[in-house]
Amino acid sequence: MSADSQNDRKASGHATPSYEFATSDELQQLLSGMFESPDYKPPVLPSVALELAELTKKPNASYDEVVSVLQNDPLLVASVMKIAQSSLFGGRLQSLQNAVQRLGINTLRDIVWQVAAGVRLFSVQSYAPIMQRLRMHSIFTAYAARMIATRAGLAAEHSFLCGLLHDMGITGTLLALGNSGPHSAPPLTTLLAAIDGVHEQAGASIGRLWQLAPEIVAAIEYHHRYHPDVPDVPVLSAVICVAENLAEAQGFGVSAPSVSGSRSVRFDTQGSTQLEHSLKRLRLHGKQDDLAKRGEELAAQLRGILQ
Repeated sequence: MSADSQNDRKASGHATPSYEFATSDELQQLLSGMFESPDYKPPVLPSVALELAELTKKPNASYDEVVSVLQNDPLLVASVMKIAQSSLFGGRLQSLQNAVQRLGINTLRDIVWQVAAGVRLFSVQSYAPIMQRLRMHSIFTAYAARMIATRAGLAAEHSFLCGLLHDMGITGTLLALGNSGPHSAPPLTTLLAAIDGVHEQAGASIGRLWQLAPEIVAAIEYHHRYHPDVPDVPVLSAVICVAENLAEAQGFGVSAPSVSGSRSVRFDTQGSTQLEHSLKRLRLHGKQDDLAKRGEELAAQLRGILQ
């Protein structure tokens, strides 16, 4: 924002910077400040999701403990059971206990988070089209990340949540702006360009406030910056990179005409260099055809539950 514009706003009694007229760089500063503020509050998740995340950290968590936690939220359980009984997980289940026994504690936890995120992270009316696009992108990326981690011989415990939550810096920003009062938003293309530059750090901030596992927070914070020579960048960042490329190839990317309502916007994309590094780190270089086939199969399965 120019000095003249700022002075005009101060003269009119509006000293707070305007989202509506800010440039992309100015918006990045405003958004970074919002997440760094001690007054920032992350989106509120159902307590069941957070309790279950804590429970699965215990090496000896029992099925009965999981069922006991889930039964505290019958509405959430109904949505979880609908997904758990889909063809993606083998069809009909008799009960919640049966679901835990068939799917295992970690997979059931992942489904709970999928449902919770759908309710709390991807719902704001003023940005409904892009939120729906982000929801589909995040869910595909989550399932793809779990598949990729398994194919790479990695422990897949956190891969689904990393994929599901990797862009929560974007959704968290849109939620904050959509619920922050009467200020006028900038053009969506300008806003998205600004969010693109801060969403890794914003997502990591939300993850820390939720007290997610450090491995998940680190993967979110570096999911566009995987490089083998950069210290402390987790391998799960490479998993997310490959998963996002599969999402783009299968029509689950964020870059789409529906983002702007008028034209395609290149947004939240992974670079070719990062993809090459990620494939090599995961020992999947040269196996792109197999990954593409599995991505196509996954897309067909998920379209049935994402309508």
